[in-house]
Parts: sequence; structure tokens; C-alpha cells
Amino acid sequence: MTKPNKVVNYPISGSPDGGTLYLFYGLPSACSNKLVLMSAGFPDDEEIFIPFASKLSNELGAFVGVTCLPGYHDDGDNKSWTRCKKTGYTFDEMANAFREASKVLRKEYSLFSSLDGASSTIGEEKAKNKFIGIFHDWGVVPGLIWANRAFQDVNVTGTIKKAQVAPHSGTPASESDLLVAPPDELVLFDVLLPPHPETENLPLVKGTSVYEIFIALSYRGIFALCFMVQLYVGKVIGVGAFVMGMIILKVFQLSPTHNIDAKVIKSRKPPMDINRMIYMMYPYYQMFKSMLTSKGRKWLEDATLPKDLSQMPVLYMYGTDKRIMFHDYTSKKILEREHEEGTSKSNAIAVDNAGHW
Repeated sequence: MTKPNKVVNYPISGSPDGGTLYLFYGLPSACSNKLVLMSAGFPDDEEIFIPFASKLSNELGAFVGVTCLPGYHDDGDNKSWTRCKKTGYTFDEMANAFREASKVLRKEYSLFSSLDGASSTIGEEKAKNKFIGIFHDWGVVPGLIWANRAFQDVNVTGTIKKAQVAPHSGTPASESDLLVAPPDELVLFDVLLPPHPETENLPLVKGTSVYEIFIALSYRGIFALCFMVQLYVGKVIGVGAFVMGMIILKVFQLSPTHNIDAKVIKSRKPPMDINRMIYMMYPYYQMFKSMLTSKGRKWLEDATLPKDLSQMPVLYMYGTDKRIMFHDYTSKKILEREHEEGTSKSNAIAVDNAGHW
């Protein structure tokens, strides 16, 4: 694995330093004006994005921070997850974690850029640099929640409001607490959420088919159940539920992905501990739990495309070799329309001969 230039921590719910951010950068003199925050989803920690981050840093001069969902980081012993919240993290806590990661990324960039003699504040860095959020799979959901909340925190004059630290982070708010700023652009891989509820002139598209709904509910339900068994019954029974669930998905062809993605998973060395993988299924459990509670539904209100794509454009890229797509058809059409009409830099691009990963 390519080694990062620096590794820093940031607060997540229940731990003042439970989040990990891998930083990639070159010499200060060669650094461009691009800051990038990246996170994948299930079942990936930082490693899957590290080659991409290294390439962005080396070839484009970007200052890149790679993180993962809370509880997904591994110290190399496959046991890090056992020290995290047993119930997993809510979408509110995941979004707050990304917010804390973005603040640490800005702070580190400010310190880094001062090495070449240029002194500037975080606010000045925001004014002259482009901040890009790149998310894949389950990283998209808290990524969009964080981006939309941060955008709402910016007032009409374009100034940035001071923010409180994440709830339960254990870190006191102070003047040194960094400014909250939304990303200037978003790149989303293979998962696209519904449009903002205030979006006007929604395009007419085909609805999600019964088959797609059935596949989606089947595999998500099985993953959520595996996590629940591990949480409430025990690890051994959880592994049994996982094995049975995988058999059901394979025999009845209920997996949303094809062999092209199965080969990617199998090629990973060393193979992931099954108990850790089951724990990483907590977003599926949190999804169903959020849909059943008013508080959870409130958290998901910001899980949409940005309201103003001219100010926060979205590039969506997805693989076509899958049993079902993971995007909202209306949102995909909106991004395509934005590109065709030149309304914003947004676009949706299909990648042939590619799957989810």
C-alpha cells in the first residue's frame, strides 16, 4: 500500500480521536489550489481510495485527505472495529464525522501552505482554494448530508459561520475551532440520491421497477439482519447468518452486482475478517432504523442532491455492469440536463465494462 505523507486523527461520536485521515501532498511550491476529501463505503476503509489519492497528489498537485465511515478504519489487526460503538453510527454521526474530517483537512492544508512562507487564515484558504468531496457507495449518504448542511450554514453574503464540534466528540468549541465550509464540487461514484425537495421542473423519467425494489430490499435486508444478529445474539450466530445470507443471494441471484465485482472482492489480500465485515454492515441497519423513527427521518432530510447545482455541481459516474443501478433516475436525468443546457458543471456519466467498484 502506498504510504500517506501524514496521518492525523479527528473526533467522531464517542471518541475524541476515533477518525483517521490519510493525507497525500507534494512540495508546497508544487501544490495546486485543490483540496480533496475522499471516503468510500461498505465494505471499504481508506485503502481503496489510496491509489487514487496518490495519483491526484502526484499528478495534479492536490492536497488530499482520505478517510472512511466511522468504525471502518483498521489498524492492521482486524480488531479496530471491536473498539467502536457496537450499534454502529447513525447517519447524523457519520455526517458529523465528515464535517470534522473536513475541518482537520483545512487546518492541515493551512499549516502545509505556510511552509513555503505564505501565511493565511482558514477563511482566506477557503476563498482561494477549490474544495472537492469524492464519495463512493455508503460514503455518498453522509457525504451529501454533510455537504448540504454545510451549504445551509453559509449565509447569503457568502461568509462562513462558526460551527460547534460534533455532538459527543468530547472536544470543546473555541475560537480555534475551524470554519465550516461546504465543498465547491462533488464527485459521486455509483450511488446517487434523490433530488432536493425544492427542485423545480423535475424531469419525467421511468419509475423504479418492482424487480429493482425487490433486489434492493432483499440484499439490504439480509445485510441489516446479519448486523442485528451479531449485535444482539452473538458473533458465532452472526457468522452463520452471514453465510446463509450469502448463499441465498447467490442461489436466487439477489445480489445487486455481477461477477466483475465479485472478482474485485476476492482479489483483496489479505481477506477481511468476516466478523469485521458484518460489523461494517451497520449502515443497512441504520437505514431501516432511520426510516422507522421521526428523528432518523429528520437526519435523512439532507440526504439529497444539492439544492443549487450551479454553486455545488455534482459529477456522477456509475458502472453499467450490475443487476440493478444504485441511482435515483430523476437525479441522474437532472444532472444530464444540467450538462446539456450548460446550467452547471454537473453531469452523469455511464462507465461501460465496470461494476460497482
